[in-house]
Amino acid sequence: MWKYYAFKIAGFTLSYLPKKVGYLIARLIADAVYMLSPALRAAIADNMRHVLGSEADDAALKQAVRGVLRNTAKNYFDLIKIPHMKLNDIESCITVHGWHNLENALKKGKGVILVTAHLGSFDIAVQIFAVRSIKTTVLVEPLEPPSLLKFITALRESNGVAFVPAQSGVLKVLIQSLRRGEAVLLACDRDIASNGLKSNFFGEETILPGDAVRIAMRTGATVVPVFNLRRGDDRYDVYFEPAIDVIPAGSGAVARNMEQVAHVMEKYIRSCPEQWVVLSRIWASE
Repeated sequence: MWKYYAFKIAGFTLSYLPKKVGYLIARLIADAVYMLSPALRAAIADNMRHVLGSEADDAALKQAVRGVLRNTAKNYFDLIKIPHMKLNDIESCITVHGWHNLENALKKGKGVILVTAHLGSFDIAVQIFAVRSIKTTVLVEPLEPPSLLKFITALRESNGVAFVPAQSGVLKVLIQSLRRGEAVLLACDRDIASNGLKSNFFGEETILPGDAVRIAMRTGATVVPVFNLRRGDDRYDVYFEPAIDVIPAGSGAVARNMEQVAHVMEKYIRSCPEQWVVLSRIWASE
């Protein structure tokens, strides 16, 4: 319950601060968390070892872990700022690359499954769909307590993008959206529903969520990877990749399709590992 009250207090106080001041406070909080949470540091460091490779020394790992925590804190500040941002303000701070890849996919009329990772400033980036009037439903992790989920969902939906938690019955909601020719967005780097499949990710086997490719194979929807990165000036780049060539059926088709998704996630995570804001272990501990 403390998380709910923390977000409520932040929403009534920090959300009115200028971005530079808010980010400074976010950095101070992140550095305090780094010092006080050894278990959290260890989990993030384990993820970073896989991304950076065996050649990464302790100094590089520590720097990456600090970066992940600082970017996470910035993202929380971005989240509470969303209701106070006009669509024009959001549009002015996002540079979009490859928008035609989404437009071409939507023209096929079977809906678009946008696959992504927890990279950059997720909550700000998805607002581009509201800016450009693309009906989009985003699948997110269910949060406890329910009051926290309700509060954060209200922040995220303040400009019109729909967010649904990964709970019973959500598959029907996503398929209905696709059949209307809309877009749905799923993060594919964390198995939050515990129904994923074994995948090779950064050279080692782990469990990744396969719902995106399974739904695409079932509905014929086009799969378009999309990722966002925070720039040095705290603006944002959003990249729409060319559609994945989904294998429609056959032995091992799901795994081979997931392999394509994992490959493009690796590309973007490697480019800015400190922006991969996953705070739990992706690979099983030894």
